[in-house]
Amino acid sequence: MMKLKLILNILKFVFLLYLLVALLSPIFTYAQVPISKNYINSITKKGDYLSGILLFEKSLELYKKANKLSIQIHDRDGMIRTDFKIASTLNSLGDYKGCFNHLDMIESKYENDLSKNPEYQYLLIEITGLNYLKYDFKRQAALEFKKLPELIDKAFSNSDIKKEKLIRAYIGIASCYEFVDNDLAYYYMRKAASVIKSRNLYNTLNIPKNFQRNVLSVYRNLADYKQYFSKDLDSAYYYNDKVLALGQHINSPYMFIFNRQRAQILYSDKKYNLSLEYCEKALKQIKEKAVKEDLIDVYKLMAENYRAMGNLNEASYYSEKYIPLKDSLVGTRTEGIIVSSDYLNSKQRENISKQKKVREKYFLVGVIVIILVSLVSILMIARYRKRQKELHFRLQLKKQKLLEKDLEKVQLEKKINDSFDEILQLAKTNSSSFFARFQEIYPFFTPQLLNVESKLQSSELTFCAYIFLNFSTKEIATYTFTSVKTVQNRKNHIRKKLLIPSDKDIYVWMKETVTS
Repeated sequence: MMKLKLILNILKFVFLLYLLVALLSPIFTYAQVPISKNYINSITKKGDYLSGILLFEKSLELYKKANKLSIQIHDRDGMIRTDFKIASTLNSLGDYKGCFNHLDMIESKYENDLSKNPEYQYLLIEITGLNYLKYDFKRQAALEFKKLPELIDKAFSNSDIKKEKLIRAYIGIASCYEFVDNDLAYYYMRKAASVIKSRNLYNTLNIPKNFQRNVLSVYRNLADYKQYFSKDLDSAYYYNDKVLALGQHINSPYMFIFNRQRAQILYSDKKYNLSLEYCEKALKQIKEKAVKEDLIDVYKLMAENYRAMGNLNEASYYSEKYIPLKDSLVGTRTEGIIVSSDYLNSKQRENISKQKKVREKYFLVGVIVIILVSLVSILMIARYRKRQKELHFRLQLKKQKLLEKDLEKVQLEKKINDSFDEILQLAKTNSSSFFARFQEIYPFFTPQLLNVESKLQSSELTFCAYIFLNFSTKEIATYTFTSVKTVQNRKNHIRKKLLIPSDKDIYVWMKETVTS
């Protein structure tokens, strides 16, 4: 009986052991299967597809997965390329700080690879430029994008890829000059258009896939230029027709932008009902894909259409929709300016540190030479020369510091003078980027006012900026689409909030307080 029980227990143990091995074997088998580059590439391509239809969150997950797998198989090229895709997607998601941090990581982790591979350098410069551009650091973005045309020849061998990248570079540069130097913006858009012509891409519905997105960007920007700056509505319609046709043909996820552009052209042509129809199309297409800027532009345009038609109730309704979005966007842009400034300053500090190391190296060599000469020369002469050299060095250093201070002052004054017209234009057009650009030129403005009253809101700071620029009550009302009475009430509110004496002119007070 005991033997039978023992045999049964042994059989039970063998069965359980067999079952356990059967359950765990797929895991061990999977772990032993090598991860191939083709498998990783398939994940990356799926991420590219999702990014193309604006599903950036999902594409980011796939790029991170591909990056981890590339690390596992020690595929350095795969690691670098997926890291660049992660940085680019963070930019698309509006996480500009995260994008800059990731770019810093790439530069630090792959420093040697970047120095040897022009294509990696191209990706780094392009994404950095896009990140600066998103928060209107246009000058710095332009400096980055202007490096690309010369780099393209070194980075790519395929003729079509070169042309596609060159179009993108010119589009990027042109974007940096919009509303700053519109003639220069048009010049670079025409350069992009000339590349399109050289590739015979004028047949709108028969364009290779890798050129489609760039062709859309070129024609869309040309339509904007013709509408806003040359006031040539016929040409604006012509280029927008091409954009709508190609966008519909390829089922572009950016159709809401193209329809919004048609609505803007129709508004300029005083065809208000048709303009509203395209506004509605744009709103319907935006859905979950929209960012605040897109909603603001459509709501604002609808308000302007209704106002032009005399329907003040609907105009007021849509104004109330876009004003809160605009106010929240000011805060976001301010944060982005800080992030971009910090990143730019960190880069400048890195360059200074590198220059310092080079100077220290040469200085050390110089010291060694002086020591050798001193051993041969008479001690007293060596000491005398050393003293003279040190004295001369100090004098030169003092002169250099004085020159640098004078140069910084001149450059700052030139920057403000050069940018003043730009700020006025942004203010007059009630641009969403007005206050962010204003703070970039007058960085002391917001801190000084917040020292007086720390609870000032973004909309109040923007209003104070109009006063600081000496816009009259009537001008402020005109440019911000409000009534004179509303502006007067806001002035009284600001006066009370900032404790401005009743006998003190608010414009004089603003200048004295902010610039003191």
